[in-house]
Amino acid sequence: MQKIGLFFGTFDPIHIGHEKIAKYFLNKYFDEVWFVITPLNPEKVNENLTDQSIRLEMTQKYCDNELDFKYSDIEFGLPKPNYTADTLYEFKRNFKNLNFSIIMGEDNLVGLENWKNYNKILESKIYVYPRENQKTKNYKLKNHESVVFSDAPFMRISSSEIRDLIKNNNDISHLVPDQIFEYISKNGLYR
Repeated sequence: MQKIGLFFGTFDPIHIGHEKIAKYFLNKYFDEVWFVITPLNPEKVNENLTDQSIRLEMTQKYCDNELDFKYSDIEFGLPKPNYTADTLYEFKRNFKNLNFSIIMGEDNLVGLENWKNYNKILESKIYVYPRENQKTKNYKLKNHESVVFSDAPFMRISSSEIRDLIKNNNDISHLVPDQIFEYISKNGLYR
């Protein structure tokens, strides 16, 4: 059974941190990594996100050049805000022949027990990558059998930083994959 790593995010935009993490997990654990574009994250309801169709198109352009990366807009058709447990259920219902796991930043593991239907999420493996964590490192689920900590590269970069750099006319070409840089430049995004 093919092993798929689901990498959830708003991807506004995809940057080299996303790329390095996805490639790490692809090489170490999965047959494919699917970038799941989240239209509206319950944690980011007040964040001013770029239109979901633009984020989808950007992610599609990126994945089209990467053999084992796919993109998914499955959450676009689900009730908002999007909850991981509901999305995971839809993936399992629509692709019964695939084995899904979640790729998650360490910061999201803190408080995961407060997420909607978190027990349903833990029915799948969760592969955790290191993130700078402002909250206490008080993981209630740290030793859960479904949680796998990885030694993925530690990335000190965020999409919001990249958007700010663009607004201030700074060069971001070294911070995003080439296709993403081209797309942002061609469409004048984040100005």
